Amino acid sequence: MRRTISTLPESVSELCLVRLGFQARGLRARWFAAKMKRAIDRGAAEAIVANVGLLHSERFTLGRGHFGVLQYWRSFEDLEKWSHRPPHSEWWRDVLARIRSRRDFGIYHETYLVPRANVECLSLECAPAGLSAFGVLGEPIGTATTSRGRLGRARGL
Repeated sequence: MRRTISTLPESVSELCLVRLGFQARGLRARWFAAKMKRAIDRGAAEAIVANVGLLHSERFTLGRGHFGVLQYWRSFEDLEKWSHRPPHSEWWRDVLARIRSRRDFGIYHETYLVPRANVECLSLECAPAGLSAFGVLGEPIGTATTSRGRLGRARGL
């Protein structure tokens, strides 16, 4: 069995995770959602190449008409700076206009700031995803064989 652990790059002291969710109600809204998916994917690819702080971005689906993006940022400041300029500001305006005019599309976001010491990752027989797609890869040896060990938490009394 292929087992891999992943840790954050040394340059990341606090990981900024952003979960964007989109809900499309109806066929026209789904067409709009597909357009937004492409715009977000393009913007994420550009942000990674430009090294502006986005470490990884991946889509998820929760059901028909409900999808999202999970992004890993080097810092909240990097995310904030990027989000106030194109291409993010452009597709954000399009989403707000859609919501105001048709009310058949919804969006939400969640932001999590996670201290370096509170991040751990183990992959078993997986293609790189999440932290293992951009983190420092290693082998689970010794204390790194358990979540508790990877997080540096001693056994409770």
